[in-house]
Amino acid sequence: MKKTDFELINDKNPNVRYEVAERINIEHLPKMMNDENYYVRYQVAKRIDPKYLPKMMKDEESGVRWQVAERINIEHLPKMMNDEDLAVRCQVAERIGVEHLPKMMNDENYSVRLQVAKRIDPKFLGEMFGVDFDPEYQAGLIRILSEREDLKK
Repeated sequence: MKKTDFELINDKNPNVRYEVAERINIEHLPKMMNDENYYVRYQVAKRIDPKYLPKMMKDEESGVRWQVAERINIEHLPKMMNDEDLAVRCQVAERIGVEHLPKMMNDENYSVRLQVAKRIDPKFLGEMFGVDFDPEYQAGLIRILSEREDLKK
């Protein structure tokens, strides 16, 4: 008798479970959200119905949280703005509603601030860096910010 994908959800080998997560019908993926293996949970986060993603926002592995931030409905992203992982915060800054961007302007990391600068209203860019400028220069300011080493802290 051949095992079905559904029966392989609990296989002892994580490589098998990963393969299952990659191709099983999505209605079965919630059963794999808490798999002990990071790669399995990452694959689940890539494919699972977005309604389940809020349950995965606090995963111990940053790669899983990044995948969640990439796919989760934007109304949940404010809960991820202060994630400990830089890549997760950058992903949040790329997708979060613009009304939340001012809250991310003072992030400790340059990469997050740059993502915010690319999306935020120019008047807030002036506040962020203490300068006055015409909004038509936003693209030039972003280029300058991306090249200045002293701002990459």
